[in-house]
Amino acid sequence: MTGQARARAHEVLSVPSRIAILDRLRACAEPMDAHRVAAQVGLHVTTVRFHLSALIDVGLVTEHSERTGGRGRPRTVYSASWTAEPESGPYQELAELLAAHLADTPALRAQRAEQVGAEWARQRLRSFPSAAGAPDAQAALTMLFTEMGFDPEQAGDGRILLHACPFRATAQAHPEVVCGAHRALLRAALARLDPGAPAPDLHAFVRPDLCVITAHGSTPVPEGR
Repeated sequence: MTGQARARAHEVLSVPSRIAILDRLRACAEPMDAHRVAAQVGLHVTTVRFHLSALIDVGLVTEHSERTGGRGRPRTVYSASWTAEPESGPYQELAELLAAHLADTPALRAQRAEQVGAEWARQRLRSFPSAAGAPDAQAALTMLFTEMGFDPEQAGDGRILLHACPFRATAQAHPEVVCGAHRALLRAALARLDPGAPAPDLHAFVRPDLCVITAHGSTPVPEGR
């Protein structure tokens, strides 16, 4: 995605209703039509179609026609368009080989992964809008990780829940590389978005389907939950 396209995607995701629509599409195992989306997010179907059009324009949602078996016109259905890393195949094999041979030892691989993550942040944030203060920074981080395919959710207590990892298979095999790069990217991003804020923590695979971003020193799951 080019810098101009990233800026447009950030602009589109600045509308909370669009994030809600994208979250519902990501959570559903099958495509949904506009009426079903509208019912789930509590908006008028005309408003939902307007938001869906904006999400389609920046590549976050796809649409296609689906026949229902009757004589009527096929209905239009929508899906979130992010794609996770395949569990097998040549790309997965190449990713694991690159991770394994980044350096000779896990410690050195982790060190180099941090350097990669910091450079990754610089590339990603070239056209990223600046933020002022923790609330805006957290919203900007959520948009960044949405764009990257992590299906993030702001938990309301300072945590950001990452429900998907587009690099899951390689991250499980080589967490010192993949998770290390993501952690460095996260910290470099926050350093730009909220200078002076404590470095955040990335807790990888709190559950098989969940990673958690927290403020430094916080636990991924609050007490009592």
